[in-house]
Amino acid sequence: MTSSFAEIQITPRVEDLVSVIIDTDLPAMPCRIGTLEVRHDNHYLVETPDGQFLGRVSLFALPVFRKRPGPLGRVIRLASDEDQKRSEDNHHIEREIEGFLRRRTSELGLDMRGIKARLPLTGRKAVIYFTAERRLDFRPVLRELGRRYRRRVEMRPLGVRDGARICGGLGPCGRCLCCATFMDRFHSVTVRMAKRQRLSLNPTKISGLCGRLMCCLAHEVDQYPETGKRSRHRDS
Repeated sequence: MTSSFAEIQITPRVEDLVSVIIDTDLPAMPCRIGTLEVRHDNHYLVETPDGQFLGRVSLFALPVFRKRPGPLGRVIRLASDEDQKRSEDNHHIEREIEGFLRRRTSELGLDMRGIKARLPLTGRKAVIYFTAERRLDFRPVLRELGRRYRRRVEMRPLGVRDGARICGGLGPCGRCLCCATFMDRFHSVTVRMAKRQRLSLNPTKISGLCGRLMCCLAHEVDQYPETGKRSRHRDS
């Protein structure tokens, strides 16, 4: 008798980890589940360094049995209807904070871009991700946000590549950005990769939406022989 993949239960060991999607715009977080039985694609209450959030056990991620770098979360219990309602209410406030931040930074002439706001289910904390090309004094905006929403606001800078991954978009190829779809980490990309593929070195031709070299240069470079090897092959 067979059962669907979504119905498979995981009976973990104490140190077992699973990937939990807390925010669809951010990478999945590895979380400890201890002796709790979890089901793929179900929603659970997750404890993170930023507070408690609602998370979904990734449908295509199996349990991980080795230690991973970075902060770990902890799956507390199955999400209740009250947790779901509180999470939906927080999403509305997050969108409001993002709109207010973009409007105020534009009015104050601050060269920064508010990317995303996150509110935990408990406490009075708000985490705001932003990108900026240089250091800025955003304390006036920070005070306004704190007074307006009565929360302790924490501003976290993101790199331009991380900002592009969260915002998403279409690349020059006409498809969704690699970083916003299948990439789980950024790779080193160099101009030498573009030369090896005999591409134009015009920055507008080999740069992505983030203004940096396109990630696909690293994905496809192995399909092209190195210049030295090609020359030796011709000489022989």
